[in-house]
Amino acid sequence: MASPSSWRIMPGMWWCFVEQGFPRAPESRTSGFDLPEAEAIFDLKYFQKHPDAFYELCREMWPGNYAPTACHYFIRLLSDKGILQRCYTQNIDSLEHAAGIPAELLVAAHGNFDAAHVVDDNVGLASSYDVDITELQDALHDPGDEGWQELREHHGGLVKPKIVFFGEELPKRFFELHKADLALCDLLLVMGTSLQVSPFNTLLSLTSDKPRLLINREAVGSCDELAGGFCFQADSDGQDVFYQGDCDAGVEALAERLGWLKELQELVALGQKEAEELQHSEKLPSHSVFSEECH
Repeated sequence: MASPSSWRIMPGMWWCFVEQGFPRAPESRTSGFDLPEAEAIFDLKYFQKHPDAFYELCREMWPGNYAPTACHYFIRLLSDKGILQRCYTQNIDSLEHAAGIPAELLVAAHGNFDAAHVVDDNVGLASSYDVDITELQDALHDPGDEGWQELREHHGGLVKPKIVFFGEELPKRFFELHKADLALCDLLLVMGTSLQVSPFNTLLSLTSDKPRLLINREAVGSCDELAGGFCFQADSDGQDVFYQGDCDAGVEALAERLGWLKELQELVALGQKEAEELQHSEKLPSHSVFSEECH
């Protein structure tokens, strides 16, 4: 385990929000809107009719509001050592990118804030096209509807980050790479996920014969519940290992066992310094947690 040639990482969609103060689901951040249900804010049809709710949440979620943690930098460390084959993530906050993980090693299965596109009833999914993400950032910088409405008029349709909504397909990159990647897998590291969302959770079934480590607050993805899932029973072959706890604590414990803890701590310290500089140099949406410092 100290020198795997090929690691696969599967962080969960909401883990970063939980670690840094967001709730595990969006209920408390959307309570001010008249939503039929909390998940509606990520529903494509609802967005097309009521875009203001998502745009308000978008301001709070925008990269720059939150910084990568030790978990992100551990994945970065694997990349720096040349032993990360791919990081498959359900997270939508682009913190993997902020931590310096190369884009070619990332598969954002549910999309993120690295890019934006037009999608609207008037344009249609078939006619959707990409838009520079900074255009959307500028449009959402000030509160209210004026910015995104002007952007909509300019492009002939609503512009949103390339986050996968209910009603949209996963990125082609996910389907193009996952089978070949997992066939080559020497060790699968799974962190911070409920393993409840398909097809992402089916990745486990492609690694049932590989060593696998789950770092999570609770055991999930059991072989009794999920095809090819984890088997932590004492009478199993022992290739599945469970570390119960927060992701940051888990990767720090793993780094210590590998003799990498000092390197990880140095990366985290450097990242924190860069994040502080970014907070004071980049224009963030006005609802940013750093907005008072920026204005």
